[in-house]
Amino acid sequence: MKFPKEYLEEIKQRIKVSDIVGASVQLKRRGREFVGLSPFSKEKTPSFTINDEKGFYHCFSSGEHGNIFDFLVKVEKLNFGDAVRKLAAKAGMPAFKFTKENIEVENKRKKYDEILTIALQNYQKNFSESESVKKYTFGRGLTQEILSAFKIGYSGEQGLHLSLFNNFNQKELIESGIFFHDEKNNKLIDRFKNRLIFPIFDYNNKVIGFGGRALSQNYLAKYINSPETEFFKKGFNLYNLNNAKNENKQSRIVFIVEGYMDAISLYQAGFKNVVATLGTAMTESHLNLIWRYFNDPVICFDGDRSGQNAAHKISEKLIAYMKPNYSLSFLILPNGFDPDSFVRKNGKNNFASLLDQKIDIGNFIFENNLQDLQSEQPEERAGFEKKLMDLCLSIQDSTVKKHYINFFKNKIFEQFSSRKIKNLKPLNKTKELTRKITRYSSFELKEYSLMYLFLNNIQILKNKSEKLSLINFHNKNLEELKKVLINILEKIETFKQFNLLKHLEENNFDQIIKDINEFSSIKGISENLNEEKFDNFLADLIEQVNNLKLESKLKDAEESLSKNMNEAQYNELLSLKDQIVASKKV
Repeated sequence: MKFPKEYLEEIKQRIKVSDIVGASVQLKRRGREFVGLSPFSKEKTPSFTINDEKGFYHCFSSGEHGNIFDFLVKVEKLNFGDAVRKLAAKAGMPAFKFTKENIEVENKRKKYDEILTIALQNYQKNFSESESVKKYTFGRGLTQEILSAFKIGYSGEQGLHLSLFNNFNQKELIESGIFFHDEKNNKLIDRFKNRLIFPIFDYNNKVIGFGGRALSQNYLAKYINSPETEFFKKGFNLYNLNNAKNENKQSRIVFIVEGYMDAISLYQAGFKNVVATLGTAMTESHLNLIWRYFNDPVICFDGDRSGQNAAHKISEKLIAYMKPNYSLSFLILPNGFDPDSFVRKNGKNNFASLLDQKIDIGNFIFENNLQDLQSEQPEERAGFEKKLMDLCLSIQDSTVKKHYINFFKNKIFEQFSSRKIKNLKPLNKTKELTRKITRYSSFELKEYSLMYLFLNNIQILKNKSEKLSLINFHNKNLEELKKVLINILEKIETFKQFNLLKHLEENNFDQIIKDINEFSSIKGISENLNEEKFDNFLADLIEQVNNLKLESKLKDAEESLSKNMNEAQYNELLSLKDQIVASKKV
């Protein structure tokens, strides 16, 4: 008898090819792959390649090609069954036995898959037929393209009807996680009724569960997930991994967020390498699953105290699983923001700016624990050092363990030898940058790029004074600078012998010039342009500013509508949405 396909796929999902091959072949990373001397032929130049993402090895000298099972069969001379059993044990999975019970489990899995597929199809059908729910999602800023990409659905006010599942018995429907038994009324009820549906797919694009957001105020829980079932394990799956693993092959980074909307908003903003946990803390299995496709995951949590505490706990748990050539970083958002709200309010460029402030796991742990120190007393310093060394001892890889011990010892020496302990400050490398960014709206930040364009194309500035005068800057400092510039343009014949920036800085515009250089998103690509390129840049930026102003008004309208739903505000929201759609078609 054959091993079930799902059983073999789960083993391959949990174990990377490089981990198995690396036990007998010395490997070196080359881009997204590993190379080494072939175990199948005698060669001096490495031609043996391992691709963890695609799950195979290939030997160019001998033509040998295969997966982790094939490697053990060919190199260790195991039969296929023994190779499967060995790898299952390494993956922490029970050995598969061809018993009547296991055959029944596989039949049950097929039923489970069929039920979820029917549910997915009908959730999507309900969504396409519900104008009010579609308007709700559009009002949240989601596009039709994104709704289709994530297969967003709607359960209907009463949930899915049992008549859709005539081929299944009550036990099978309950075990699917979609229905529960209402003992009082003795009937099955769709647990996701009257909710927006977020289908959850495994890395092979097979639906394995659902998340639901309440569309009524009558529910205690805004979000719910499918319960853990025999075939849906939250600790081994991540939302949107099926999409993220196929996006931006050159990127080593992936964002790990906490919610469906966090993942969807970042994806829509262009950060398509994003996954979300399913209501559970990060696990070793999550980390190994992500590392299969990305080397530098960035955990991006909310900026409130609970978000920071959660990140702290996760960092001290996951350091045990660090391994050579793979990293883990943390990005804590400003207080009051989650990834969804931050990118919607402040835009893509400002979120990208925060990425520069990500903190690797070692420094994150060190600085977090440093905050617990109250004095330089020897016993406190000893406790601080012991905590760090205990974390190092938990690291499973001996080489990584050795380097982290040295890393923390050096950090401790630097910290106390320079007596920095007296100046302890709360951890948040992003604090100053995000304080500045969140002070301005998205269109105000784009205005800085507009002024940057003018100031860095002095050679044609005089010819553009009329266009500059037509721009009404929302930022009062930029508006004042504009008036000064126009005045200078009227008096100066040529800029060849006139240092404009120096003149502005000497006349109390030094801070605004600094802000322009800091907040502009077009640095390095918009300097010393010819007139045609300048005009194209200018037209594009003005259009972006106008669109962002509309989106800012839309956000305000959404907030007003959520607090006080009425027909006038709803119509205003739809009008703004139409204006945004129309502007993007121009």
